[in-house]
Amino acid sequence: MAASPPPSGPQPPASALSARTAARTVLGQTAGRGLTLLAVIASTAVVTRSVGVSTFADWATALSLVAMLGFLLDPGISPIVVRRLSQDPALAPAPRDLLRVRLVLAAGAVVVVTAATGALRGLAAVPLALVLAAQLVPRAAVLNAGAWLQADHRLHRQSALEAALALAGLAALATAAALGAGAEWLAAVGFTIPAVVLAGLMRRELALAPSARATPAGDGAERVRSVLREAAPLAGALILVSLYARLHVVFVNAAEDAQGVAEYLLAFQFIEQLFVVAGILAGTLLPLLAARAARVDLLADRSTHDGLVGMAVLGASATAVLIAAAEPLVRLLGGEQLAGGATFLVLLAPMGTVLLVTFFLGYLYLALGLAGRYLRFNAAALAFNLVLHATLTLHYGALGAARVAWLTELLVIVLAAAPLWRAGAAGRSALLRAGATIAVGIVAAELTAAGALAPVLAGLLVLGAALALGAPEVRRTLVALRPA
Repeated sequence: MAASPPPSGPQPPASALSARTAARTVLGQTAGRGLTLLAVIASTAVVTRSVGVSTFADWATALSLVAMLGFLLDPGISPIVVRRLSQDPALAPAPRDLLRVRLVLAAGAVVVVTAATGALRGLAAVPLALVLAAQLVPRAAVLNAGAWLQADHRLHRQSALEAALALAGLAALATAAALGAGAEWLAAVGFTIPAVVLAGLMRRELALAPSARATPAGDGAERVRSVLREAAPLAGALILVSLYARLHVVFVNAAEDAQGVAEYLLAFQFIEQLFVVAGILAGTLLPLLAARAARVDLLADRSTHDGLVGMAVLGASATAVLIAAAEPLVRLLGGEQLAGGATFLVLLAPMGTVLLVTFFLGYLYLALGLAGRYLRFNAAALAFNLVLHATLTLHYGALGAARVAWLTELLVIVLAAAPLWRAGAAGRSALLRAGATIAVGIVAAELTAAGALAPVLAGLLVLGAALALGAPEVRRTLVALRPA
């Protein structure tokens, strides 16, 4: 692989980013995301108890489409900006120049989400879909600022603001529900208005970011075009990922009644949070991977192997929790009327492991400058996903869709693992450990769903196996993150 060209502009101080700053931002984001997740859980519980099953099916369908079209807010732009800020800030565009592009894309996403919800759920669902989709516009501004905060390992500040506003939105949502407000008002006060406030607060955070102040002026349009050209392969990959990860919303709506749609999409809300967590972890590693790629062969580097296995262990922890606590979690969110979603959540639980591994490999390819190759993997995954949904989901309904979710991600892992496998014995060992961790989670989930294994016992089995398989890598990672 060709070496990276020498920097052409001012560089951030070498000491600005380190394993310690990575640990700080991961822990800060995780804490903030934890509070946000609690607010989301409580908000969902309020909504499911305030609207009927049919209206919640409309709500969940619109939210799934919002997540699916979310790629339009950041079609591969942020990772490219972060890499440029890490390697050569003179090539990065100014934040305001990119914001214009994102806002146009967000407006298009709002239109598509609203129209698609109307097609899937009927015209009566359009007003609710429009209010829920409107949050995409302020979220575009938040994501735009987040690229510079990510480069500085300051995203934990954004997470703290998100958590505070999520809690404020929860309070407003609960008040509106107590007053008997309709679904559209619940969506506005609980989600869209807090997103607008967050966008305003992020302007100040962006102004304080060192990387934003270091971005040189001039050539704004050309640098934006350059970023868009470089992001094109990754944008294609993200489009494909977003499609195959959430195409279930179309097939489940075709195969299930409102009850089945509501139960499955409620269960998938937990997986949506895993997408966020995986993005936090992999995104935090990107500046370090990008900087390290200029000095070492990442495919043969032990830190890469440790990171892969470490992500598998963390993902297995999520899988274990989802299996062990699926029933109380679903009852907490949906109440008795949607308790059937627990089975779907158990079957979806292996996504915890496969998602974190998939995200790690994707960002590794980005750091290596191989986004085009990763695009081809995702094209194959989309075709695979469509075939599986057409055969399994349309025949078995949501039970089939849950298996299709992790089978598709597993295909991406297999395709993306080839360079690491060829890199040497250490890479093969890391892949085998990660693969075994994934396999244990799948078997435990299937046995639990079949009633052959108690949920708590299955969760402990997954966690114990993950720690046994990845103990050396986790130990080395913890030592690396220990303060000097």
